[in-house]
Amino acid sequence: MLRLLNIDLKKIVNYRTFWVLLTLYSILIISIPTSVMEFLKWLKVKGANFEGFDPLKIPVLYFPDIWQNITYVFAFLKIVLAIVVIISVSNEFSYKTIRQNVIDGLNRLEFIGSKLSTILMLSLYSTLLVFITGLITGLIYSPNYDFADIFTGIEFVFAYFIDVLLYLLFAFLLTVLIKRSGLTIALLVIYLPLEYIITAYLPDSIQYIGAYFPMHAMNNLIEFPFPKYVFQEIQDYVSIESIIVATLYIAAIPWAIYEKLKRSDL
Repeated sequence: MLRLLNIDLKKIVNYRTFWVLLTLYSILIISIPTSVMEFLKWLKVKGANFEGFDPLKIPVLYFPDIWQNITYVFAFLKIVLAIVVIISVSNEFSYKTIRQNVIDGLNRLEFIGSKLSTILMLSLYSTLLVFITGLITGLIYSPNYDFADIFTGIEFVFAYFIDVLLYLLFAFLLTVLIKRSGLTIALLVIYLPLEYIITAYLPDSIQYIGAYFPMHAMNNLIEFPFPKYVFQEIQDYVSIESIIVATLYIAAIPWAIYEKLKRSDL
């Protein structure tokens, strides 16, 4: 695994776009929680009045709420990491490096393994960054907490890892099918609303299968958390079913990629 990761990293670490996107992604992750709190402070200074309620007392960044809140928001940023994957894979086809790798003795399965290693590395990096950001933010802004509060809801960080990993694998699959970075990015952007449109028009008798479509499987991992602040019920836990469905996709996508490459003329 490390050998395959090293092979792929040699192709991308000297690629400026990789570092630009990764730096942009990291800055966004780190800065968003602070920006939210500063915005709430600004509202208070400007005299915003939510029927006499202090906006700084909304526990958006308090333990234990913070884990579901930030993982839900940060999940929207995974498109940046997906672009890294798309560019990396599409360059293999554009510059024929995949063909050269095969000629040099790297078989198709090892090529896939090298990309999967990079995807796993990006997913772990993202998850670790989110965890550290959430932990530090919660420690700074939570007015009162105990040790149990800090790790209550931490399962959302694991769900976030599954979400990012599946999304990057999906981007990998699309790139293998299309081979053009621009078209793949465009399709990835429009696929989410397209999938929801398709599922909305399913007959009532099979409407339930919509939950098992790829984007639904990802989005079901971390439910929209903010209605609870206007006293509406939410799903404040990670569903085991959603983890199982996402995990099945994570297992199936590399197999689909291998079947595609096995039959392709590189």
